[in-house]
Amino acid sequence: MYNEFDPFTEDIRHNIEENLIKYQEEYGVEITSTVSYAGKSQFLQNDQVQDFIDKGYDVICVNLVDRTDPSVIIEAAKAADIPIIFFNRELVEDDLKRFNKLYYVGAHPEESGKIQGQIVIEAVNDRMDEVDLNHDGVIQYVMLEGEPGHQDAIVRSRVSVDTITGAGIQLERLGDEIANWDRQQAQTKVTSLLAGYPRHIELILANDDNMALGALDALTSYGVQTLPMIVGVNGQEEAIDMIQDGLMEGTVLNDSAEKGHIIAKMAVGLGVYGKVPADISLYNNKYYYVPYRKVDRNSYYSQ
Repeated sequence: MYNEFDPFTEDIRHNIEENLIKYQEEYGVEITSTVSYAGKSQFLQNDQVQDFIDKGYDVICVNLVDRTDPSVIIEAAKAADIPIIFFNRELVEDDLKRFNKLYYVGAHPEESGKIQGQIVIEAVNDRMDEVDLNHDGVIQYVMLEGEPGHQDAIVRSRVSVDTITGAGIQLERLGDEIANWDRQQAQTKVTSLLAGYPRHIELILANDDNMALGALDALTSYGVQTLPMIVGVNGQEEAIDMIQDGLMEGTVLNDSAEKGHIIAKMAVGLGVYGKVPADISLYNNKYYYVPYRKVDRNSYYSQ
């Protein structure tokens, strides 16, 4: 795991472990699993993977720290002939082709950006007078991005805005801030923006719910009476509660339960039979993409 303080990736880890227990009984094998956190250090993660290889683990699942720098892990796995399932941080396609036992489980970031945009479009079409707080016919917005170089952050940010403007809605960007998937960082960034644009932020697009909740923390602490639309991604339980309470506009469910299920099933299949189970359909024999789902005030989804 790239970090232990990310609520969404921790949900995936929890679901992997739960499913491993289930598959232990189903396959009639003993499963020993170990979790290591890299503290956002790719060098440390490289050493952790090598340690797993040295200890003879059959399959290694990796939530990369740096999606552009998997070479050490790939070469170590290839030399030891041990399969790697990468997840939630999509590495470059050419890297995934370097060894025939490399796989990726994730979701299409374009899809999440498009759904974020659709949530905004529907809200604007339904209640423009309520959304356009200063009634100038333009939606003033802030973008909260996950981290520099992260594929999901880059694509999600671009596609969400393109989807909204493509529907004929005018946007004015007031800020584009990197908050590294971190709630406290998002709160700090939005608090600073509020000081510069009091009462004029009408939309906050956050690359994930953790940052969306940080934005809500900032707005609440700052004493903003009429909240802007806030749209996140992942479908965290707290974010869904805020949608139900009318404090957030929506989120995009990034199905951590299904990701955990697929990763665990692939891992056990590879460990027991040396292949991915036949009922898991891979794209290009490498990729498994879990679909996103829209969650807004009209389409509440409870995990």
